[in-house]
Amino acid sequence: MDKFLIEVSFEAGNKVGGIWTVLTSKSSYMKKQFGDNYLAIGFYNPNQAAVEFMESQPPQYIKDAMANIKLDGLKIYFGKWSSANDVNLILIDAKDFENKHINEIKKDFWDNFKIDSLNSPEDYNEPLAWSYAAGAVIEALSKTIKQSIVVQVHEWLSAGAILYLKYKNVKIPTVFTVHATVLGRAISYSGGNTNAYVIANTGITPDMPYKYGVAAKHFTEKAGAFNATIFTAVSRVVAKEANIILGKKPDFVTINGIDTDNLPLTDELTSMRVNAKKKLDNFLNAYFLPYYDINPSNIRVFITSGRYEFYDKGYDVFIDALGKLDKMLTDGSYVIALIAVPSGTIGVRNDVVANYLTYMSIKSALDEDVKNFDSVIASSIELEEGNVDKAYSKIINDSKRLIKQLRRPKPTNPPLTPFILSYPENNDAIINKLRENNLNNSVENHVKVVFYPKYLAVGDELLNLTYYEMLALSTAGFFLSKYEPFGYTPLEAAAYMSISFTSDYSGFGQYLLNDYNDGYKGVFVERMLGRKREDSITQIAKDMLKIALMDDDDLLKLKISANDLANQFGWEKFLPVYLEAYDAALRRL
Repeated sequence: MDKFLIEVSFEAGNKVGGIWTVLTSKSSYMKKQFGDNYLAIGFYNPNQAAVEFMESQPPQYIKDAMANIKLDGLKIYFGKWSSANDVNLILIDAKDFENKHINEIKKDFWDNFKIDSLNSPEDYNEPLAWSYAAGAVIEALSKTIKQSIVVQVHEWLSAGAILYLKYKNVKIPTVFTVHATVLGRAISYSGGNTNAYVIANTGITPDMPYKYGVAAKHFTEKAGAFNATIFTAVSRVVAKEANIILGKKPDFVTINGIDTDNLPLTDELTSMRVNAKKKLDNFLNAYFLPYYDINPSNIRVFITSGRYEFYDKGYDVFIDALGKLDKMLTDGSYVIALIAVPSGTIGVRNDVVANYLTYMSIKSALDEDVKNFDSVIASSIELEEGNVDKAYSKIINDSKRLIKQLRRPKPTNPPLTPFILSYPENNDAIINKLRENNLNNSVENHVKVVFYPKYLAVGDELLNLTYYEMLALSTAGFFLSKYEPFGYTPLEAAAYMSISFTSDYSGFGQYLLNDYNDGYKGVFVERMLGRKREDSITQIAKDMLKIALMDDDDLLKLKISANDLANQFGWEKFLPVYLEAYDAALRRL
């Protein structure tokens, strides 16, 4: 059957989190599968659109549909989504429409779906109005597209499109996918250490959506699940959670893959790692050498990253394990732990700037001395021997003078973060947990820590690294989430030849344990489910120690194995389940 797929997400053309990665990573496969019969609909964010959207003249069927849309106050843009292999993309700016009609939409959804939005937060209105408008756009498109249409909708933020089509009795099959439940995430985010497995034993009560302040979002999500033609979840973990929290069992588990066609080759990864390591070494030298000796070439690099969800993402577990590791390591063994978790900042610390500029000027001066020395050596046959001695002495004297300038007395240890936070450091959970574990970057610490609360990008103030360069240079990545519906980050780390650690709370971890029959190396699933917290942390610290002390050859074998595993998670393996869901939606309508 000739199908036309319309995919609706708040993150289409609007990079926010994991769903943007899902959509962009599978875009080349969608083009192969559907060609021009694929259209994404997203939220118009002018800042993001300027980066990844190229407006163009719409085809006739879209022009005709736009002319028939009855809602006032909408601005609709058509173009190519450059971050997603130039697939067709409609962006909707519904702000004026929201200002005029949000209360009417809420009333209609209460009358028809019993969605209680009376005390909804401000961040509920915008996606509700936008997704309602997306439904109106789809209704108009249904009259101009000749093929059989299936509408794929992601998360509660887009569920209003399904509800609009249902409310207006538009006969189009819809597929609603949850990547996490609103209530499950809220409970876990509060520090409740709750996920599908815990909820399965305790259940939920009617007051919980109100208690956690997510009633309107929860009921919108639930209405989306019950009113979609087909309901799917991205892992068994989410499917179980949705069945308990929403009261509906998903029809399919649609696991998300990665774009293995465009992953760097091994030699490209090696080159990326070498170049990234030079940048990191410059940063670490500038950061630590003013206080005490450090040799970055002999240090293992452990990383963690993600949204600042302290308990959800397991940063507390990671730091507590680092604290134990610090006591296990002996003289001569060191680890750098890089915690790349964006937060509010107002600039780089003055002492860090001063040290960085001093170090780079020293490095530049010594590089020039070495260059001159090489020139003297190259012509030494024709020169007096004293010239060589003189050039060598200059390097030694300049080194002593400049290093003395760098190593002037410092009253403190290297800071835990190079940035000035936009709030008191004493209120920061990561910094407080580091201090609790005596990870203070003292000379005695075998685990040195850098909390980097900025998005990684080329051209930033200090590291000058992309996220993927960071993955490529790391020895191991630790993504120990206690609430992780699937878990892209450990899979991405493995794809970039980083040894990767995930948890058995995550959908990815559960998939490896229960569904992956080929065995796996280079990716480790930490057993946290049902274990005492202290036992889990002790085991993680022991695993960290093995990696920290492992020789380079064995580390390389694990990195290659991790990369091999990641290449088994391509979209060509998992997209067929999505296609099966679309066919089922067409049959069920």
